[in-house]
Amino acid sequence: MADQMIGNGIRYTEIIDPKFRSCLLMMQFYTARSAETAPALALLTDLLTASSAEYPGISALSLRLDSLYAADFSAKLSLCGDAVSLSFTASWLDDRFALEGENITGEMLKLVTGCLMRPHAENGVFCEPEFRICRQNLLDDIDCERNDKRTYALQRAASLCFQGEPAALPPYGSRKNAEAVTPALAYRIWKQLLTAAPIDVICILPEPKPVRSILTGAFAGLHRCPEAAPLFAPSPPKVKLLRETEHMAVNQSKLVMIYKYSDVPRDVMYLLNSVLGGINQSLLFMNVREKQSLCYYCQSHTSVLKGTLTVDCGVQNEDLEAAEHAIRMQIELLRKGEYPRSMLNEAVLDYRRRAAIIENSNADTAARIADNHLFDDSRTPEEIAAALERITPEQLSAAANQLIPDTVYTLYAEEAMRS
Repeated sequence: MADQMIGNGIRYTEIIDPKFRSCLLMMQFYTARSAETAPALALLTDLLTASSAEYPGISALSLRLDSLYAADFSAKLSLCGDAVSLSFTASWLDDRFALEGENITGEMLKLVTGCLMRPHAENGVFCEPEFRICRQNLLDDIDCERNDKRTYALQRAASLCFQGEPAALPPYGSRKNAEAVTPALAYRIWKQLLTAAPIDVICILPEPKPVRSILTGAFAGLHRCPEAAPLFAPSPPKVKLLRETEHMAVNQSKLVMIYKYSDVPRDVMYLLNSVLGGINQSLLFMNVREKQSLCYYCQSHTSVLKGTLTVDCGVQNEDLEAAEHAIRMQIELLRKGEYPRSMLNEAVLDYRRRAAIIENSNADTAARIADNHLFDDSRTPEEIAAALERITPEQLSAAANQLIPDTVYTLYAEEAMRS
């Protein structure tokens, strides 16, 4: 695995793995966000993969990708602490399989760098109709997230948990701010990202190709002054547990409970979350959902960057109090070490299974490497699995005892809709 800098604040990692028949390039831009910039950042993932100066239109770019043996160029936005990452991913058939010996790699790199370095814009403004279409897509996504009540409940709980912090903002920002994004604002923010965002570039190839040199040349024209993004931003616990209930005409209530912690090693928190609610036979699944039949689903997940553990479930109104009590009891079991030790082995086996699946996908492999870079962790999956096996029940108990109840949000189903 080659790992080097190809520009100021631009990290490049290349892996050669002959088992793959396709090539993959992933570029991650990390940046801070605000209420104003959040929707613009989300908009850019759609806008920059829809057209370019060379292919000024969604149809033109799509036709070009299709001509390259159905190559793909897409992007997504992910929350990272108080920052976000804009991840642009291109995948294409390896040149060895081109029917007429076409240089697919060269053409794809030209297309990708063109979209990012030379977008479809004039005089510092993104062009229509692509901007209008992509902004409408963003508004539709915001509306869809509100209509997905589980997603809505998780976002509302996060906004309460992280009051006053960028992490309180919804991933796509508010609808009001999204409507206010102009072609000029979006273009200005993208230009700032090109010069100021730390960039992590990961390329996975079946055989060596001059990708690094081509990208080095593409970035050479930028005068970059990278600014660190607020990735690790642990949220301070509240002095008093915050509770909020919102009534809505839905068929099923949602309960979200957020705990905060500090100074818990990442591996220990991973194992704790797995045992609590991250694997099929977890405490939440076995005891709260199956044995007590208190909810339709009950899962947990962690944010190491924010120092939080979140439990959410779908539940009937009459079971809300009992479900909350039962969830707290599962954390008490972890604190006291009163759970089957076989769960630890099952959690490690689950990690090994997931890691094996990841290695069979170049996209998943790239995402794993980006995650390792984010946490400055150079270990292989096997080394991580070995470290998980060494974690003791006492370490898990100590970590569970650091969990501080912070926020409880309830989306309460109105009776009229449930009858």
